[in-house]
Amino acid sequence: MIASTFRSRHTEATFEIMKSSVPIYRRLTLALLFASALSLAASIALAAEPDQRALDPEVLKDVATYEKAMGTDHGLTPDKIRKFANAMNESPVFKNKFLGIWTVQTPSDAWIIMEIMHEVKPDLIIEAGTFHGGSSALWAIILEHINPDGRIVTIDIEDQRERKAKELPIVKEKVDFLLGSSTDPKVVAQARKHAEGKKRVLVLLDSLHSKKHVAAELEAYAPMVSVGSYIIVQDTPLGPKAAIDDFLETNKSYIADRKRERYPDTNSVRGYIKRIKP
Repeated sequence: MIASTFRSRHTEATFEIMKSSVPIYRRLTLALLFASALSLAASIALAAEPDQRALDPEVLKDVATYEKAMGTDHGLTPDKIRKFANAMNESPVFKNKFLGIWTVQTPSDAWIIMEIMHEVKPDLIIEAGTFHGGSSALWAIILEHINPDGRIVTIDIEDQRERKAKELPIVKEKVDFLLGSSTDPKVVAQARKHAEGKKRVLVLLDSLHSKKHVAAELEAYAPMVSVGSYIIVQDTPLGPKAAIDDFLETNKSYIADRKRERYPDTNSVRGYIKRIKP
């Protein structure tokens, strides 16, 4: 019930943001940033539900620390949501860059992804959602140290990559860009071809955050993930969580690795999906 309340408030908040008068690219990014701001509240709500009693103790400790400082009445009124949207529209967070490339990636989640990369040592990373190319540049640099022969396939419906991203030597060497929807059968077939013969495949889903789209992505890309590796769904409060719940209910070869959610600002609540058997 508590988590359902937060999900309902988050849906209302997202609509408020998307109805605002700021430019569309800002509205989309504001919605993502609001998901980040609310992710701790979502973690608190999920921790309170009966089926989440096995949540990692470190996460529960962070939740307790937050509640002690801030209380449990978060008061997400429409007025506060609008004020948040207006404030975030002017926030310097829009200037966050990696190697001079605009990168919309939560630092704590990026850290967890890098830890997973080190453990899995993927031969291939498939990333749905390229945007300006900052994250794929980061993964390429880390991958070079973990598995020099590894490669990255990044997918987007538009080529918005900055020149800096395209011209980085490591990107030219290790990253292949596929233009199209991550759920387009032709694009999926291309990604599958890249995955052929690879022993360790890691998948990152950070494109359209609707239940329908993420459900289609999970169906298409989860079979490419190797046992012991992950398919990581980002920005789960925006809609993907429902798709994740349905997927895990019908696919018992995968689990939500809740221990990966040790940072309270994670945008991947239940989104670190690990393949545990063929």
